[in-house]
Amino acid sequence: MAVSSVRKNYSYLFGILVVMVYFVGLLIVNRGLGFKNALVIVGAMILYYVANVFNVYTSKYRLRDMIIVTGINVIIALATIFLKIFNYYEGIIIFGIMAMFQIAFRYIVITGLVGRQRIMFVGENGYTNDLLESIKVDAQYKLIGFLKNEESSTIEKTITNLWKSKRMDIVVDFSENLLSDAKLVDKLLEYKLEGMQYYNYLEFYEMYERKLPISDLSPEWFLKNTGFEIYHNSFNLKAKRILDLIFAVIISICVFPIMILAAIIIKLESKGPVFFIQERIGEGNKPFKIIKFRSMTTDAEKDGPKWAVKNDNRVTKWGKIMRATRIDELPQLWNVLKGEMSFVGPRPEREFFIQQLEKEIKYYNLRHTVKPGLTGWAQVMYPYGASVEDAYRKLQYDLYYIKNHDLLFDVKVLLKTVNIVIFGKGR
Repeated sequence: MAVSSVRKNYSYLFGILVVMVYFVGLLIVNRGLGFKNALVIVGAMILYYVANVFNVYTSKYRLRDMIIVTGINVIIALATIFLKIFNYYEGIIIFGIMAMFQIAFRYIVITGLVGRQRIMFVGENGYTNDLLESIKVDAQYKLIGFLKNEESSTIEKTITNLWKSKRMDIVVDFSENLLSDAKLVDKLLEYKLEGMQYYNYLEFYEMYERKLPISDLSPEWFLKNTGFEIYHNSFNLKAKRILDLIFAVIISICVFPIMILAAIIIKLESKGPVFFIQERIGEGNKPFKIIKFRSMTTDAEKDGPKWAVKNDNRVTKWGKIMRATRIDELPQLWNVLKGEMSFVGPRPEREFFIQQLEKEIKYYNLRHTVKPGLTGWAQVMYPYGASVEDAYRKLQYDLYYIKNHDLLFDVKVLLKTVNIVIFGKGR
């Protein structure tokens, strides 16, 4: 679920202030901003993001959050001391200040500065109940009204009373004809210019859930809406390819010892090949051979293709560890180097399942307009799944990624992937 715009702004401000506090720390210990010191703050900001230090969307400040903030700063301080970037006292002072500021800022924002945004639903359709259930358990929002089938005059009166009494922030329109009443439209525009937020349910669903409501979309919607820049933004495509190559080479060198060890364990644990090579469908519906470390027994599909499921008994003991840590995916760096895959994109699927899914899921073929990825927005946002319903849910995230793609989005997905792997939330 998306962070509300107010909280998101506080998260951005939090990041900026953390950098400023680092500069203040350097001044206190009488150090200038050299190249090594600049690298320290860049690395620290990445670690803070991965550890959710900038997260202010919760309504409670837990002891666990304080421990994480303190722990991550202790780790960074010890690393800089070990690498002789700072001496003992400098490291303790700088990152002690950082930890105290981060704890204090989060506490002040969460408990005092940001309240829950009050939201009104107008009308009802197939997406209303899903959003209602999410809103009810979300610390960022409070549902203050739900007008299902009321007349325009009743809707106008209710909205006017709530807005004038400062008891409402957002209106979400699920109806088909709310904006056909010119008088009501004038009122909504007046209130919007005063600060009220109005959303059509398609817009709100995309912003809030960070996925697309594909069952209610039409070809006209795709034509009229902005986004999908990845199709024709040559700079983004070329930059994405260059970064893929650079990261693939660097990561391959770094993980080569891990890959050698993984291959040895696979060979010792069970009979069969080290690598699992299978045809998948990539960009433009072109088939390619995906390469993974074998994590299942060799007779896993003796009865034909099957969805992989959670706690699959076909997976070997070492295979479970590889899947949880993504080690089994490392050979796909070769697919990235060849240009068949990217680091970020929809996960490639087999033609056998694609033929089934394209018949049952609207717009499923659109995911093949971009290169498949080692990781993707669906992978970091949706739990493990193995059904047509799960494929539908993941497609909602994949199309959101394609619609909103840019290089910063790729970085965000990669950092979320690191977070998932580190905290043991892998598939």
